[in-house]
Amino acid sequence: MKVVAIDFETANETRSSPCSIGLAWIEDGAVARVDHHYIRPWDMRFAPFNIAFHGIGPDHVRDADEFPAVLERLRDDLDGALVLAHNASFDVSVIRRTCEHYDVAPPAFDYMCTVQVARSVWPDLPSHKLNVVGRHLGVSFKHHDAAGDAYACGQVALAAASRTGASGVHDLPGRIGLTLGRLHQGGYAPSQARARPRRPVRPPPRLLPPGAETRLSGRTVIFTGQLDTMSRGEAQGLAAAMSARVVLSMSRKVDLVVAGPGAGAKLRSAREMGVQVLNEDEWLALVG
Repeated sequence: MKVVAIDFETANETRSSPCSIGLAWIEDGAVARVDHHYIRPWDMRFAPFNIAFHGIGPDHVRDADEFPAVLERLRDDLDGALVLAHNASFDVSVIRRTCEHYDVAPPAFDYMCTVQVARSVWPDLPSHKLNVVGRHLGVSFKHHDAAGDAYACGQVALAAASRTGASGVHDLPGRIGLTLGRLHQGGYAPSQARARPRRPVRPPPRLLPPGAETRLSGRTVIFTGQLDTMSRGEAQGLAAAMSARVVLSMSRKVDLVVAGPGAGAKLRSAREMGVQVLNEDEWLALVG
């Protein structure tokens, strides 16, 4: 079976706006080659938040093909493959939603989420985001670059196979009790990891600068999307330590939104309401 790791970047908050795809093929127990394609979104709408995140803008994709043409070039590589992705629910939903938009058939493949793999194989890491796992494994790559992330995803799967004694990436699900996901023309089934005890998420001990305990006093904060430097639970705990009121649902009482990749409805609502939105770098600057 073919094995290929993929990663998408999107132009805006919708899953049907891919602007870049990276792929890394695994052969004979190693990443054999890496490829990258720009994709021209159907409406060429690039959100400033996304541009700041991955650095891709309209000028990068103006002469690129739209998704159907890119997919056809890659279909033979994807059909019947074992596809790897870090946070696979995002990347698979990009394929599904964009195929639905263009009314084209999706490729048919099994897929494995390397976030679930990393949680099972390295449970004590402070986070299982790709940059954290990659740093733990000594993998050098450019984060938030589709080709770099696909390469790192492949390396995570290979390292996990080696650590668990699996004969290869194909053998990994059976070693860790992971059920592969499946995408096909008739629908999809999610990848599922073996249930494990849930541990409460606590913020790590931090030395706050003088006065930081009240820096967010009186402010209602909500977190949406993924963060790279800390888990969402850690960020919520840090905000609470600074006397913020942390909530989970968007309302007009919210006055600060911290948004990372994958932010959707909450981010859109915040913009419609005129609520202040911070990206991760701005949030880190705020909390010191």
